[in-house]
Amino acid sequence: MSDRSPSHPEQSASWRRWQMGELQDESHLSETERAGKPAEDPARQERFRRQAELKALREKTLREARDEGFKAGFEEGRAQGQAQGLEEGRQEAEKELKQRTREVLAPLKPLAEQFAEALAVLDEEVANEMVELALATGRQLAGEALKARPRQVLELVRALLHTDPPLTGQQRLWLHPQDHKLVEQHLGQELEAAGWKLQPDDQLSRGGCRVTSASGELDATWESRWQAVKAQVRRRRPAAAAAEDEQE
Repeated sequence: MSDRSPSHPEQSASWRRWQMGELQDESHLSETERAGKPAEDPARQERFRRQAELKALREKTLREARDEGFKAGFEEGRAQGQAQGLEEGRQEAEKELKQRTREVLAPLKPLAEQFAEALAVLDEEVANEMVELALATGRQLAGEALKARPRQVLELVRALLHTDPPLTGQQRLWLHPQDHKLVEQHLGQELEAAGWKLQPDDQLSRGGCRVTSASGELDATWESRWQAVKAQVRRRRPAAAAAEDEQE
């Protein structure tokens, strides 16, 4: 731009030289100059203010809702995770307990079976011993009763005399010498009428006898009769034990 003066006089009144500093901010304007500018609309300002408040409120509401949703989801997820973890832990602990129980009890099973078998054997042995003791006691009592009542041999001889069917042929009745005298005294005639012959035998125990003939022999000795009693008792004991087991 040239700083020469205008050549025409009529332009001199409106033209002046431009200098730095003439373009100034409105803040440097005078009160009169600022008053000359038109003022902003108050309604527009209020509208802008309310829009700003609504925007801030909307952003705050969205932020709080987002935070609440995140917090609720986190709490729910944590609660579900804890519940699921507790249930899984309980099931795992129960499973481990059962496994440990099986491992602990496994070696005890054969021991329990062996113990049960040992008890059964012991019961059997004790029962047998009790039977033998009872039989021994019974035999002793029977012997004492025989000594106290020697006439019991008479009942035995009468039973043999009427055995059906009797032995055929000549029959001999073998008795202990003391029983021989007793039977001869009380049953001599009856035996003679039946064709029996009395024979003493010091190898026999008192209270017993034998009958022999060509067709066979009847063993009524004390020993053989006692063995029969023992066998009968032993046969009855298992049957009684089985009946007790069924009742239990």
